[in-house]
Amino acid sequence: MKILVGYDGSEHADEALRFARSLAAIEGAEIHVVAALDYAPPPIAVDAYERAVHERFEEVFARAASVLDGAPFEPRPVRDSSPARALNDRAEHEGADLIVLGSTHHGPLGRVYPGSVAERLLNGAPCPVVVVPRGYSPDRPGLGLVGVGYDGSPESRAALAAAKRFAKSLDAELELIGVVRPLAPASPVVAAGGAAQVEAALRERLREALTEAAEEIDCEFEVTTALLEGDPAAALAARGVELDLLVLGSRGYGPIRRALLGSVSAAVARTAPCPVLIVPREWDGGVI
Repeated sequence: MKILVGYDGSEHADEALRFARSLAAIEGAEIHVVAALDYAPPPIAVDAYERAVHERFEEVFARAASVLDGAPFEPRPVRDSSPARALNDRAEHEGADLIVLGSTHHGPLGRVYPGSVAERLLNGAPCPVVVVPRGYSPDRPGLGLVGVGYDGSPESRAALAAAKRFAKSLDAELELIGVVRPLAPASPVVAAGGAAQVEAALRERLREALTEAAEEIDCEFEVTTALLEGDPAAALAARGVELDLLVLGSRGYGPIRRALLGSVSAAVARTAPCPVLIVPREWDGGVI
């Protein structure tokens, strides 16, 4: 497995490195630390500018080495005015299995909150992307409980495939999570007084989809299901309190094999208290 970590030497980037280290400690994955600096050499004093750029890269990678505490990594200095583009290009060039990013420092402590780089990358990444919440510091290597948002759609099946690989490789439990969304008050069904029956039917259909998917998983780790009700983004984010990782699919349209945030995954990626993994649509690559 090859993990790319977007790193700029900040505290929230340190948290992304710690998450990558926790995966690599179990799986023996390669960690590639990508540092992108805006490169626009001035018309004068070019030599001094080049020395300053070189020293900045050395400083960033020295901090990365300290955070990784002896874990091996490959430094990837990149000169590009767009960190998101730099990460995307490196992921494609190196055949990355996973990109790991920290949350912006503007977000609430203990919550995932993608910054501008993460938002841009999540809307075009060629492989799954994990966003790690502020303040993340794993108290043990690996993951104990992996949750996956599931509704039977192709996007959720791609997310389930990735979640199964994580759970199997990291000896974690797997929880399939479905959310029944209440009908909108303005719905004709509600106006006609049939909301209870329709919601009951939707609930039963989702329950069956969760049970069927869980029974199809041939594995040695524990698999459970959870059927929640309410706003999907809020319910999934709230469930994140119990999870070590939450896996979600991309929206149902957009480029094939590219991560593309939908309304639910975008909202969860801003509010969940655990790392959130977004899986590209119709992803069939090796995630761990």
